Amino acid sequence: MYRSLPLIATASASALILAGCGGGASQRAAIEQANQPAAPAGAASAQPAAPAAAPAAGSGAAASGTTAKAGAGTASGSTSTTANTTTAKSGTGKSGTGADKTTTAAKNGQPAAAPASGQLTATDTGVSANSIKIGHIGIYSGPVGSFGQNLSFACRAGLQAINDAGGINGRKLDVQVRDDGWDATKGSNAVRDLVERQKVFAFGCSQSVPTNDAITPYLDAQKVPNVGSDGWGEAQYAGAWSCPVGASGELEGEHLAEYQYKMQGVRTVGIIHFNNTTGEAYKTAYTRVFEALGGKVLVTQAANFDDPGTTTFIAQCRTRNVDAITAMIDPGIFARMVREAAAQAYKPKFGYSGSAALYFEATPKFTGPTAEGTIASIDWIPDDPSGPAAHATGFSAYKETVEKYYPKIDHSNWTKAAYVGSVLLGNTLKKLGLNVTRQGIKDELDRLSNYDTGLGPKLSFSPGHHRSNATSYLVQLRKEGNRLVWRYLTGPMSDLPPGRKS
Repeated sequence: MYRSLPLIATASASALILAGCGGGASQRAAIEQANQPAAPAGAASAQPAAPAAAPAAGSGAAASGTTAKAGAGTASGSTSTTANTTTAKSGTGKSGTGADKTTTAAKNGQPAAAPASGQLTATDTGVSANSIKIGHIGIYSGPVGSFGQNLSFACRAGLQAINDAGGINGRKLDVQVRDDGWDATKGSNAVRDLVERQKVFAFGCSQSVPTNDAITPYLDAQKVPNVGSDGWGEAQYAGAWSCPVGASGELEGEHLAEYQYKMQGVRTVGIIHFNNTTGEAYKTAYTRVFEALGGKVLVTQAANFDDPGTTTFIAQCRTRNVDAITAMIDPGIFARMVREAAAQAYKPKFGYSGSAALYFEATPKFTGPTAEGTIASIDWIPDDPSGPAAHATGFSAYKETVEKYYPKIDHSNWTKAAYVGSVLLGNTLKKLGLNVTRQGIKDELDRLSNYDTGLGPKLSFSPGHHRSNATSYLVQLRKEGNRLVWRYLTGPMSDLPPGRKS
C-alpha cells in the first residue's frame, strides 16, 4: 500500500468520450465570473456535488472515508488528508498533522520571512512546516468523465511518486482534488473555494481545458500559480501565473492542415467540431492554414453531444465530394460519424483526420475497420514502441510511474501532459529549497529554459511568454491482424505554420 494523497472528488462515468475540450457558453460565463472581485478570504464557494454512490472497488474510486489503494480513484464528499497520513474521517476536513497551521503572514497571503538554514516553517499561503497544499482539478463526472478521470490519475501518480520519494525538501504535498465535471462554472467555483477557503499554495497538472481557460484571469488577480495545465485553450497563454505544458488545439489543427495539404495532396476538406470555443478555434486555425496554402474548406458542422448532426454533415461532404474530413470531436461522436458514412457506402478519398481528441484506444474500438488510415495530431511522442518512444529518455519513467499507481490507466495525449506537469511542479519546488513562496515558483518558472520533458518537447518560459510547447506528432490508425492500432506517422513538427507568429 502506498501513502494516500488527499482526496476530494467525485467519480462517475457516463459516455465513453474524451476529456479536455473547451466549454462554450458555460466557459464564457465562468470567465466573466472569474473576472469579478474576489470574495473575502475564507468565504466558501459552491462545492461539486458528491455522487449518489461510490463505484465499487477497482472501478476508479475509493469509498468515502477510506484510504485509496493503488489503482483506485477518489473518495467522495469532502474528505481531506495530508499526504503522509491516513485519510481523515469523511466530512471532517482535518488531517491532524498541522498541515493547515500557518503563520499570520501566510494566512494573509504574505510570505513569511525566509527560514533559517535547515529549519522548516510556514513560508507562504498553503505552506506549513510539513506540507505544501496543492489544488488539482480532475474530470470525474459529466459527459467526458469516463475518459477524463485518467488524466487526473496520471497527475496524481506523479505527485504521489514525489511523496513516496520523500516529498519536497522535507515537506509532503497535500493535494486537494476537485471534480469539475468538464464544466467551466463548476470548475471555477471549485477553484475559488480552494484559493479562498482552503488556502492552497498553487494548482498542479490539471487537464480540464474549460476550467483552466476560465480561471486564468482569476489566478492572475490572486497571484496563484497554475503549473502544468493542459494548454489546449488559447486563453491560458495570456496568464502570467499560468504555465501550460501541452500544445494548443489551434496548433494541432494548423500542423495537421499543413501536412494534409503538402504531404497527402488534400485540396478540399469538411470540418466537424465541438460546438464550443475550443472546437471553433480548431476550425478557424485549420481553415486559415489550409486555405493559405491553396486548399478549400467546403463544409463545416458544429456538433453537440446530444445532437452531433453527423448524418447531415456526411450527406453534405458526400455531395461536395471533399477529399478528406477533419474532426475536433471525441471518439464517441467520431465513431458515429464514421459508421454513418459506412452505412452510406462513403469514405472520402483521403479518409479522416483530427486533433488529439481522437487519440484514445476507444477510437479504433468504436469505429471499426472503416476508420483505417485516420490521422491524429498529438503533442507528445506516441505510445508506439516502433516510433520515437523507443529512444525517448522519459518514456519508460512515465509508463512505470503512472502504471505503478493506476495499472489500468488509458494512456492518451493528456495523461502525458499531466505527468509532465507533476514532474515540472515537483522539480521547480525543489529548486526553491526551504523558502517556498508563490512569487518564488513563478520567478523560477519564468527562467525555465530548454527543459527536457523526456517525452519529446522541450519547455521554456519567460515573462509574458508561456507558450512552451509548439510540437506536434502525427499518428495513424493502421490495421494489424484483425484490429486497428495507433502507429507513429511523422514528427516532431515544431515549425510555425503559415499565419502563426508565436
